Amino acid sequence: MKFKEKNFDKKNVSDAVQKVSAYVPGEQPKGGGWIKLNTNELPYPPSPKAVSAVKLELGSGEKLRLYPDPSSFELRSAIAKFFGLKPENVLAGNGSDDVLNLAVRAFSDKARKIASFDPCYTLYPVLAKIQGSEIVHIPIGKDFKLDIPALLKSGANILFFTNPNAPTGFGFDEKTVAEILEKFDGLVLVDEAYAPFAKYSAAKFVGKYPNLIVSGTLSKGWGLAGMRVGWALGSPAVISTLDKVRDSYNLDRLAQAAGAAAISDKKYHAKVVSAVLRERKKAESFFDKLGWQHPKSSSNFLLVEPKTPCGKSGPKQAGELFEFLKSKKVLVRYFPNSPEINSKIRITIGTPEQMAALEKRVLEWIEKRTRECKCGSLNKQKTKGAKS
Repeated sequence: MKFKEKNFDKKNVSDAVQKVSAYVPGEQPKGGGWIKLNTNELPYPPSPKAVSAVKLELGSGEKLRLYPDPSSFELRSAIAKFFGLKPENVLAGNGSDDVLNLAVRAFSDKARKIASFDPCYTLYPVLAKIQGSEIVHIPIGKDFKLDIPALLKSGANILFFTNPNAPTGFGFDEKTVAEILEKFDGLVLVDEAYAPFAKYSAAKFVGKYPNLIVSGTLSKGWGLAGMRVGWALGSPAVISTLDKVRDSYNLDRLAQAAGAAAISDKKYHAKVVSAVLRERKKAESFFDKLGWQHPKSSSNFLLVEPKTPCGKSGPKQAGELFEFLKSKKVLVRYFPNSPEINSKIRITIGTPEQMAALEKRVLEWIEKRTRECKCGSLNKQKTKGAKS
């Protein structure tokens, strides 16, 4: 019997998904020799205890035929201990992106809007569209002033509040977080992917504010981006609601073992975070001397506005520097389609060796542009002389 071939028909795709442009993560280059400063990974390996835990869990491989603990209880307990909470205050996720997706599923729909302060993590609008939810974008003002009255008028059921902010790196203080939690009627998800490099965590507010969700990840401050381990912190009622929409086995057994060991090794965590902070301070000084503007960072990256020796800055110059660095196998992040930041490049803080290599290439680009500026000036003088 011969079957008639059928082509895929878009009419079978939900209306919401048809309107979605997928989130585009940072480039993962092929081959060796790259200095990778584009996706905010920790430049150091995870705790040796995490590596040992994975090897122990793997053993002969016999355990891999069995499902993992669906509740990730040991991991949740380790996360709870780190933040001074109880296991019932914690949900373990397949990276913090999983937690964001669960929050959208649980707390938004066509009748329940989402709000965000912009610029923000570009995954938020994608998740909102998939859910068929409206997202209200509230621009962050000059000097990083938040328009809280606009938030209160937004009609949103949940706020996604990236703190420290991505992609700027700016960190909002405790007073601002508390003010939002007290005034906003809906849920407030404080996305703390970069909190390991900031001065505090909103986890301290979990017992005080029942409308708070704090999301976090082991990708940035613990060196486990490849294992995909994240969490939500909140009241037992919030956590049990998120649990309802979670995939049954959302974390594999190796990730659970690695995550519990990594977050329990506070000494190693403090050591690598301190190393990143030292390099961040040195990088800020380097760009300050160049006269390149960047927000004060509370994260493991800088958002820098390149400037030519002629004093020019903008999307053209940022794009040219991005391509120049890439040609030298130094990969940073550029957002050409984001008007708020397309005159800037985002640089992950790397090891001292990686940052020295980056600075060397930046100075090469400046030298190249210096010659161009001089040639341009000479050409103008010749033209002027010819006319006279």
